[in-house]
Amino acid sequence: MTSAIQRTAIAFCLLLAGCAGSAPHKPAKEYQLRGEIMGLDAGGHVATIKHEEIKGYMGAMTMGYPVKDASEFGKLSVGEPITATVYVTDDEMWVGNIQKAQ
Repeated sequence: MTSAIQRTAIAFCLLLAGCAGSAPHKPAKEYQLRGEIMGLDAGGHVATIKHEEIKGYMGAMTMGYPVKDASEFGKLSVGEPITATVYVTDDEMWVGNIQKAQ
């Protein structure tokens, strides 16, 4: 028969084990992008964007950015000037909030 102390110790260990795998996620950092759509990879939902400097993140260049929202990707056209938000976490980077630029 287990004592109350043993049952409490077992419950505490189970509680700690359950919490170990649930580390809080850091929110994505956000950067503003201004550029032009140079290419679209529909299979990978990747937009190749020639963009100006992204202040605080990277210099001007042309590179592919994943677009997580399929409906947002579907509205993009090659040659279109855009503004967007670049989202960056420890594990990934993507663009969203894509708008046609004036």
